[in-house]
Amino acid sequence: MTIPKRKFVAFLSYGFLTLGASVALSGCSTTPLPSGLTARMDHAGANLDRAEALLLISQFRASRGARPLVSDPDLNATAQNMANRYASSSARPPKPGANVIHMRLSAGYSSFAQTFSGWRGRTEDANIIADPNVTSAGLGVAYSANSSYGVHWVLLLGTSTSPAQS
Repeated sequence: MTIPKRKFVAFLSYGFLTLGASVALSGCSTTPLPSGLTARMDHAGANLDRAEALLLISQFRASRGARPLVSDPDLNATAQNMANRYASSSARPPKPGANVIHMRLSAGYSSFAQTFSGWRGRTEDANIIADPNVTSAGLGVAYSANSSYGVHWVLLLGTSTSPAQS
């Protein structure tokens, strides 16, 4: 039995398409992210799991040869205050002084996993997050129904001046 050329080409195209999809999906993890990373922050009263977020950041840093970060209560408070102001005005807040080396901002992503994926995917942000001179972090998130972006994120990276907390 001979297969007409047209059907054979269609069969090969379908086969390569299926193979390509299988290869693409094989790189995806089947392990779901912790709920603290995927929790939506786009509603009033949302609560960020800072410990899970910091763990994800530290795992990324480890993959780049940098040591893990400690959660700094002062940086967390400053980041949260900045996120609140950022959400209310949508204006980029200035980087605070003191022990803050880097500041990363984001707006529009509803979960930390999405936000971090954006930072990790941008070379400049990824390099800053993996800076070996950074020892501590603070993270803030705020939602504003009146903002076109909705959710606003602030990540502060610095050197710890307050007692470490995880």
